[in-house]
Amino acid sequence: MRQHPSRCKAPLTRLLIAVGASLLLCGAACAMDAPPAGAPPQAAVPQSGQRPATVDTAVPVPAGLFPPGVSAASPPDRILSAFLNLPYREDGAINDAGQYTLFAAPQTVLRTPGLNCSGLVLEASRLLLRTNIPLERAVRDRLDDSGPDSPHGEDWDFGWDLLLNIAEGFPSALLLPGDATLEPAKATGFSPRGFDLHAPRTKAELLSRLRPGYLYLLSFSKDVTRKGYQMQHYHVGLVHVAPSGEAWLYQTTGKAGKANRRDISSESGWNSFIRSFANTGNVRKMLLVLEVELPR
Repeated sequence: MRQHPSRCKAPLTRLLIAVGASLLLCGAACAMDAPPAGAPPQAAVPQSGQRPATVDTAVPVPAGLFPPGVSAASPPDRILSAFLNLPYREDGAINDAGQYTLFAAPQTVLRTPGLNCSGLVLEASRLLLRTNIPLERAVRDRLDDSGPDSPHGEDWDFGWDLLLNIAEGFPSALLLPGDATLEPAKATGFSPRGFDLHAPRTKAELLSRLRPGYLYLLSFSKDVTRKGYQMQHYHVGLVHVAPSGEAWLYQTTGKAGKANRRDISSESGWNSFIRSFANTGNVRKMLLVLEVELPR
């Protein structure tokens, strides 16, 4: 079975998503909430590195997500603040009709809010990139190297695939140590691994690369010893640099129980961040950072 990053503790089958999405579009799902009237059609996937011909500024959102005065047209920092304290839900996502659902059962519509780490990153990215990314596109196995017969583990690179699928069609770059960059499509999930979270140089090197006007999608990976796996992209998050200069990391985990943020540009915020991703045993935790230019 397809697995979400294990820190989010949420099972996923990509095939189920594709099948479930088809059932939903065909009306075979249970009669619950219909997509909002006048919802815009899905745009074709643009070529890598190019902006979509149009961006959809009317990304549907669940009722009650935005507080008064906040909308999909609000500045990024205000949009992101609307996710704070949203309950964690194992496998929780929002579909492209703006309804709470599950990654593994997208035909299901849930009446109460809840997202896992992947669901939070996907919905926040939709809004900041002004593009209504369908669930089945977001979870596409890009290199066809996952699944029950994969020698790397059934769902070893779900988090990395998710980020690449979100960024597809937008100007983007993979940030690497040594002030290097790489075209994202050239990364395999195994290589490169990115920044060593606990290396002394990582803080100064990484923070110096973050700038306003961009969305930073994060995939956390580690070597694992469980049967069938060598390493796994086990958690995802995002960073946005506020106009005032703070670098806010947004994420959600089962342990925290809700979406939260910390300013990793501050001493206390960075230290808290590193403590929460402490190395266990001899297992290093690595970080891939995908920089995506936001629409102007």
